[in-house]
Amino acid sequence: MTSILTPTEAATVLRCKIDDQNMLDLLDPVDAYIENATGWLWTQDEVINTTAKSAARMLLVQWYENPAQLGSESVLSFGLNAVLLQLKAEARRLTELAELSA
Repeated sequence: MTSILTPTEAATVLRCKIDDQNMLDLLDPVDAYIENATGWLWTQDEVINTTAKSAARMLLVQWYENPAQLGSESVLSFGLNAVLLQLKAEARRLTELAELSA
């Protein structure tokens, strides 16, 4: 399955090894969180949205550095909330386009 971030991208962001199991274990939860927050499965797009990649990087760093925050909405940074809001708007636009095409 494709993730929003490849292991190479994630390792670069975290400055860790590409086979770091803690990092690899976070890729699916990051994708799921962003999908739930925006209503769009970004991993199914032919080219992954750059804003989705930004959100994934921000969330990955936050959860990697403080695993106790995993899945918690109350501690999201302002920047991450702003990026998720942009993604929600983009998801709505993409949904409307898909409905018009059907």
